[in-house]
Amino acid sequence: MIDDEVRAALRELVDELGAISARIVDTDDGSRSGVPARTIALGGGEHLRVELATRQGKEVDVEATLERATRQLRAIRRRWEVTTLPAVVVASSTPPPGDKIVERIAHFLKALAAIDRATNAFVTRGATLVAFARPPDEVEASRWPFLARRVLGTHAPGSSHGEIVDPDAYAMSFYYDNALVLLLAEPYAEDFVRHRCKHVAREIAVLLPLLDPDPEAPAAMRRRPPTLI
Repeated sequence: MIDDEVRAALRELVDELGAISARIVDTDDGSRSGVPARTIALGGGEHLRVELATRQGKEVDVEATLERATRQLRAIRRRWEVTTLPAVVVASSTPPPGDKIVERIAHFLKALAAIDRATNAFVTRGATLVAFARPPDEVEASRWPFLARRVLGTHAPGSSHGEIVDPDAYAMSFYYDNALVLLLAEPYAEDFVRHRCKHVAREIAVLLPLLDPDPEAPAAMRRRPPTLI
């Protein structure tokens, strides 16, 4: 399957670079995410986006490795005679510690909170605060839980996710029970804020699974009865 071939190519790239993740995306809006990353055009509107580790080993030739991966992905597309590659995401098999993951999420939130009219940004899981752009003050600390509960209990028309557009805040649910909350000063450009929040949510959704603890023990497999001959 083409999915498996693309996934294998991205896995090889991630392992060789020691990258955090690699994925195929259908657009590059040129925005600054706040974390080290490279986005390379594959042609046909597709891009290879690689989130690099904060510290890169000197023995790794990043440019040569990315160029080789780009040629490999283009060759896969030609061999399968398709116009677009599947939107595959591959994360590091040896993720950084939890505090480093939260730090990376905070980088994205800081970049989001730097847009016009924004004051602070938060990611929550259920009623728990995962990360923030800056420590909330007393008013913000009372606002984000209320907004997170509201958006997690709301569903946008035709979608399984919720969205809240308030005069002084925007919130959206994503990746199961997670919510992205952005506090703003009115008036703000609703479409621009929605676009930026969706972009940041896609980036953070790759990191959130790395915060899940490993299972205490592998799932038990029921022993099959012996086959009688």
